[in-house]
Amino acid sequence: MRKSLQQLSYLFYETQQLNNQRWWRWLGCWFTNSFWAIACYRIERACYLLLGRGWSAIRILISPVLFFLHPWFGQADIHYRAEIGMGLKILHPQLGIVINGNAVIGDHCTLTGGNCIGGRKTLVKGSIRLGNHVSLGANAVVLGPVIIGDNVNIGAGAVVINDAPDNCFLVGVPAVEKRHAIK
Repeated sequence: MRKSLQQLSYLFYETQQLNNQRWWRWLGCWFTNSFWAIACYRIERACYLLLGRGWSAIRILISPVLFFLHPWFGQADIHYRAEIGMGLKILHPQLGIVINGNAVIGDHCTLTGGNCIGGRKTLVKGSIRLGNHVSLGANAVVLGPVIIGDNVNIGAGAVVINDAPDNCFLVGVPAVEKRHAIK
């Protein structure tokens, strides 16, 4: 129950970030694709943590409603089993976001759009790990199993298939460390 409520507190925090902590922006945030992409994940994750495997059965029952509402939820496909810390920011969800259910992502992850965090083969929980303050540029892809450290910037179009240390900048296909990230 506590972890389920924690997801809703994360959603409140992320909505404050979207509004740049200005109260009058609360009136319009409900109409942004970024809000709905994050809200759909957080609400689904909260239901999963509350109901466990029963949530999978309930999803089947409510799938016609979800199918009808899907065009308004943005183009984000974030699996409810993925563990994502507080401060998720999705800048352009209409470009598409895909996150595998086995991913474990730290706090303050920024996804620019066109991002995929998935796997090259069968994965287990935690095979894909992203640390805190990880930022993915436009169309950047992370293919696990892979472990990425804290404070890592992944450049636009990069394909990460190898582990990365803390405080680095990854570019290219396959991604390699270019230089240390600016703190």
